[in-house]
Amino acid sequence: MARTTEWEQLEMAVGDSTPAWPIPSAKPKFATWSLGGGRPFGCDVGGCARWHAGIDLTGVPGKAIVVAPEDATVLAVDRGWSGEAKAIFLRTESGLFVVLGGVIKGSSKEFGITANKPVRKGDRIGRVLGSYGMIHLETYKAESRRANSVWWKGQPPPDGLLNPTHYVERMVGDRLSLVRTVHRHEALKALGHYKGDVSAPWGEASKSALRAAQTALNIDADGVWGPNTEDAIIAALGEEKDCTEDICPAQAPAGAGGASSDQQGSRALWLALAGVTAVGITAGVVLMIRRRAA
Repeated sequence: MARTTEWEQLEMAVGDSTPAWPIPSAKPKFATWSLGGGRPFGCDVGGCARWHAGIDLTGVPGKAIVVAPEDATVLAVDRGWSGEAKAIFLRTESGLFVVLGGVIKGSSKEFGITANKPVRKGDRIGRVLGSYGMIHLETYKAESRRANSVWWKGQPPPDGLLNPTHYVERMVGDRLSLVRTVHRHEALKALGHYKGDVSAPWGEASKSALRAAQTALNIDADGVWGPNTEDAIIAALGEEKDCTEDICPAQAPAGAGGASSDQQGSRALWLALAGVTAVGITAGVVLMIRRRAA
């Protein structure tokens, strides 16, 4: 499937540290590689008109209940989407603009959901249209945004568009994938195999470092970052035992109010992975593995 390389430019969506899976009755199923894919689906690079701006949560039965992934204000219901499917727009208290596309027109009324209504995480807000069979999730920086944007071919990603991959993985408690090149470079650097610029595009130096890592980990050294390779690299990172000041989660003072130390550490992790704190991405990657293995 055609895919633009520009998806690598997008920051990771942060939001709530433990967002709710939006379709609680459906087994979590989604494709982390769909962001930036060609549309219409199956187009070759020359025939694509636009790029996919989100992640599809697939395999959802008709009339399945949709819930708010986190505390938010409903900005709109029944917005035009695809065919008979409509979309719900949310502005979360954490600062995200969230699009949930694929709901039945009028289904929000069943739960008393209207524009400008505040909702809590897990509140019912609509039902999935059976013929659509999924919920399309997009995430943006909230700011003043009130609608999604089309990501046209030949144009840069829409202003404020965020990569929802880690956001979706946190919904279901999955290990966070090393999806971006910078994350993979940082992981290889942490293992001592990559010496170059972590922000550089994936190239021959990257493949050489990956093959060296694969050889050291006793897996097929084909230079391809596949599922088995990622599992082995994440396991190797998880073997790090020493906690340094740079990579330990922040701890709340004893008896202090507010979030617990675990919550603060979790929040610090997501921010580090999003690249928006002074903590480096290597620190975020290693901390991620450590906390997932705990």
